[in-house]
Amino acid sequence: MPNPVFNVVRKKIEQSYIKITVLLPVFNAGVHLKVAIESILAQDFADFEFLIIDDASTDASAEIIREYAKIDPCIQAIYHSSNQGLAKTLNEGLQEARTDFVARMDQDDEALPYRLRTQYLFMKSRPKIAVAGSYFFLMGRNRSRDRLVKVPTSSSEIVKTLKHQNCLCHPSVMLRRKQVLSLGGYRTEFKNTEDYDLWLRVSKNYEIANIPIPLIRYRFSVTGMTLSHKWEQLYYFYLALAANKDQTLSLAIGKEEVKKRLEDTNKSEFLENVLKGTTEELIKLGFFRETLRLLWLFSKDIGLKRTLTIGWKLFQNRGLIRKDEDENWLLSRMHDVFEKDSL
Repeated sequence: MPNPVFNVVRKKIEQSYIKITVLLPVFNAGVHLKVAIESILAQDFADFEFLIIDDASTDASAEIIREYAKIDPCIQAIYHSSNQGLAKTLNEGLQEARTDFVARMDQDDEALPYRLRTQYLFMKSRPKIAVAGSYFFLMGRNRSRDRLVKVPTSSSEIVKTLKHQNCLCHPSVMLRRKQVLSLGGYRTEFKNTEDYDLWLRVSKNYEIANIPIPLIRYRFSVTGMTLSHKWEQLYYFYLALAANKDQTLSLAIGKEEVKKRLEDTNKSEFLENVLKGTTEELIKLGFFRETLRLLWLFSKDIGLKRTLTIGWKLFQNRGLIRKDEDENWLLSRMHDVFEKDSL
């Protein structure tokens, strides 16, 4: 059951002026949904509405949302009768939001207590910035294995990086609703890369930033992950780049360009690099069993011999991989001692 303490706190909040909408799309969230919801309700910033949209989940997600909505009036819940997909659900949330500042949240992540306050003050003092993400922690097996991930912070750095990779962690961002809607919001044509496509469009019209402070704990999930899925993601990544490079071109022409680019991409090398990078990250986070499970799963895609070679190198280098921390633990513990007025 939800923690009743939130209801006591929120009685003081419902009379105040709402400054932020927290947008949480949900689909079969499982056991992690309660952590995500409670991390928002426990924020040290009071003036927000919490818009949760259940996209026709088939598990207990809708029931969990109803439980929290009963005890906390800041929660505004919407329940779909049929699955609409992430992009449509996010656009619906942007339309329904009652504020111009919208903070994204994912169903299996955890917002650190100072997240909303930090982003609100940052955005209020920088009117040219339309989207602001942040540093973030990758969740380890336990908090002692969390790993700090730093991303480019200035708009110019982000624009350069976006030409090669996505450098904004979607569930960490706060965006200006009017500006994003003026650009058409999220586009459904970009499956699993709808956020990347949006950042590319935003960067052509407004400034983007990443706050150099970790604001969320991001769950590194490999559930349902396959190499074929990663190859499909690469297709839509290329498509977003093509569509935003020349916006006068039709999407059909862009798709033809992407097909040619994929033909020039070494698929075997790409898939091996994905596997290497993913398993190394899992080792850093302390997920050893998951590493072995993923190696076995991916052996069906790249062959047992190649998989064994990758696995053996991981075993040989496991010590070096685990020591590859680019931040000391004092900094990685900063969310426990963060000064409220440091911005």
